[in-house]
Amino acid sequence: MNARHPAPGSNRRHLPGAALATALVLALVGCSGDATDTTGTATGDATTTPDTSVAEAPETCAEPDSVRAAVAATLAVGVTGFDDAAAAVDAGVRHLFIGSATDRTLLNGQGDPERSLAALQDRAGGNLTVSVDEEGGQVQRLADLAGTLPSARDMAATMSTDEVTELFTEHARTLRDLGITMDFAPDVDLDGGEEISDNAIGDRAFSADPAVVVDYGRAVIDGLLAGGITPVIKHFPGHGHATGDSHTGAVSTPPLDQMGPDLQPFAELSQIPGVAVMVGHMQVPGLDADGVAGAETPSSLNPASYGLLRSGVNGAPGFTGVIYTDDLTGMQAVTDRYDAAGAVIAALRAGADVPLVSSGMDATALPGVLDAVVAAVADGELDEQRVVESADRICTARSIPAVATS
Repeated sequence: MNARHPAPGSNRRHLPGAALATALVLALVGCSGDATDTTGTATGDATTTPDTSVAEAPETCAEPDSVRAAVAATLAVGVTGFDDAAAAVDAGVRHLFIGSATDRTLLNGQGDPERSLAALQDRAGGNLTVSVDEEGGQVQRLADLAGTLPSARDMAATMSTDEVTELFTEHARTLRDLGITMDFAPDVDLDGGEEISDNAIGDRAFSADPAVVVDYGRAVIDGLLAGGITPVIKHFPGHGHATGDSHTGAVSTPPLDQMGPDLQPFAELSQIPGVAVMVGHMQVPGLDADGVAGAETPSSLNPASYGLLRSGVNGAPGFTGVIYTDDLTGMQAVTDRYDAAGAVIAALRAGADVPLVSSGMDATALPGVLDAVVAAVADGELDEQRVVESADRICTARSIPAVATS
């Protein structure tokens, strides 16, 4: 599990609020491996206005017609522009991730309508999820187009929950106009304080108090849902008290029996219909599965993490929605151990529904990853039903009506 996956060409195969409004969430996705400057202003004049209306979600989910189709349906793939996005869609991928390096002309209203997200939605039959990191503060990928947001810490210190819901409702509507359907937000990690060395969370956390995190996390969720965006809470089981930054290497949390407060926001907020959950790369002592030591294994690749979430956190009902990994290709907590194909296979095998691969998945690389995962199924290293189950859960979630809770 800790061995790096063989590189291509080796003899061994790859292992594989403001509203009580109802928003139809048509697509269900951390931080990705990239960070971006959040300085910017709201979008300027657009020279073209593509049709940004959203196609209706499918009423039923047909079983994928091949293992390859099922595998492709589980992946969330980072794209740099229209050509690699179109290649991913043509390969069966139905989730595109927009990062700092993505060509802004891909977004609706920013360039050629025939090379936009709206065109890609048509190409995918209206079943395309498009995600982005828009937490606020230091983590915003589209601040230059959608406007800046305060950090979570500043929101909790200076705004009411109603004001936060209103802010995110308007922000969500702006994102929808650009073609985005999902936001990897809110970050519901606790603030671990200055004594946590090299912690990646900091002002991304609303508070050290789980109750405050729940209140403000719910406010963000309500706003996103009211504006038509699927929220993804992160980073389960809790990054706030972890030492280190998973972008640059392994990180460890306190033992599982000390993680109750960190788990509480996930226990409560995961019960909101339409919410998805992202699992981070923290190593958690005591979060063990058969043959897997939590102290040595990133949570995103640890079956015990998914088992805990599915069985119920802190006495809450088990989570039945879609579970994402944090980025598997841009964060050294994983890339120091696996190549892209190996990480995808390990994540699916552990219980992830959607492995997020934010970088390196161009038209040349993506087929190789799909080939490797299909080979892992054929070899018995990855259970086919496990993949089909996730593909079905993803499809079903696209048509869940979600209701703002405040």
